[in-house]
Amino acid sequence: MAEFSKQLERLEAIVRTLEAEDLDLDEALKLFEEGVERLRVAREQLAQAELKVKKVLEIVTPTSSGPSSAPPGDR
Repeated sequence: MAEFSKQLERLEAIVRTLEAEDLDLDEALKLFEEGVERLRVAREQLAQAELKVKKVLEIVTPTSSGPSSAPPGDR
């Protein structure tokens, strides 16, 4: 997840730069394009992480059709 953190840090820096500095249009557009790309990558990484969490939870918390993890007296 270090890569995800780096994406967010750079996105925050881009936003600060776009908000604070008087940039020419070309430079602002380059930063905007970079920000959009980094946002896309961060969203993909987040989606992959969410998928991994769901898979782990499926293993830990069985579905109603799967075997019960409750003690025999609680079934």
